Amino acid sequence: MKKNLFSRALLTLGAAMLGLAGVTATATAAASNYPAEPIKLIMPYPAGGMSDVSARTIAEALSKKLNGNIIVENRPGAASTVASNWMVHQKADGYTLYAAPVSLVLNPILQPEVGYKPYEDFTPISMLLYSPFVLQVNKDLGVSNVKELIDLIKARPGKFAIGTSGVGSINHLAAEYFINEFGLDMIVAHYKGGSPAAKDLVGGQIQMMFSAANEAAPMMAAGRTKGLAVTTSERLAMLPDVPTMNEAAGLKDFEAVFWMALVAPKNLPADIQSKLSLALQELGNDPQLRQKTDALGVRLHVSKPQEVTDNLRHDERKWGDIIKKLNIKL
Repeated sequence: MKKNLFSRALLTLGAAMLGLAGVTATATAAASNYPAEPIKLIMPYPAGGMSDVSARTIAEALSKKLNGNIIVENRPGAASTVASNWMVHQKADGYTLYAAPVSLVLNPILQPEVGYKPYEDFTPISMLLYSPFVLQVNKDLGVSNVKELIDLIKARPGKFAIGTSGVGSINHLAAEYFINEFGLDMIVAHYKGGSPAAKDLVGGQIQMMFSAANEAAPMMAAGRTKGLAVTTSERLAMLPDVPTMNEAAGLKDFEAVFWMALVAPKNLPADIQSKLSLALQELGNDPQLRQKTDALGVRLHVSKPQEVTDNLRHDERKWGDIIKKLNIKL
């Protein structure tokens, strides 16, 4: 009797091992053939904007690298929450990917409720891009550098306004960061997008704002505004003569960037995650792709999956503290 039980146990264990081997072989085969059909890349913003155009540029290069086809689908709304909520219900097979913005980790703090958990519901793959900001001022403000600007604001507390592209946006948080860093008394004026804010900056209704580099550069070149500093730790190829905020104000760690990363629904097979991440890391060494993204005013930035998680946690702490302190809500 014991011998029969032992034999049945061995048969069961053997069948389980064969089953596991079959599953592993199937997953490996799926990864080796990936992509066997078009990949859908979800974009949480409308078509035609900086984020959309930049992500499409990287997606085009990635599709060639994978010998596949990537189709971008725009699902804008609720500061990217519409797309983030939709993604958690998709299959984790590598055929629906998400160009996730930094707001993936900020919206759960800014909004009363979202339908996802940023760490549990997504599989990180790679960073995609950084979009820096430029602190630009009205051309008639009469300042030529950040220190002069700070002195002017302190001399006339409550008299100057800084614009944002919307409550909870990264350039809003950058403005609050700037105000807090230097102990300034200013008006924060919110707009529905960067374009109307930039229009009022030129018209003098507001005196300064943190603008996306690709939006600030042509205004500065035309002499309509004056750029005082960039919000990255290094100067930008697009604006090599504009100092960093750290250089301009004597700081060490002032940095404010919008970023996007490539993620998938949770439980993406590890082989597909690795294949996508390695392909993007190889694209990071492509000088033509880097030249294209530089021209768009963004920095191509690819990585291992862990850096995506690290950035989420870093910005959750950094911006989350400001959001909670000021009780910012969407």
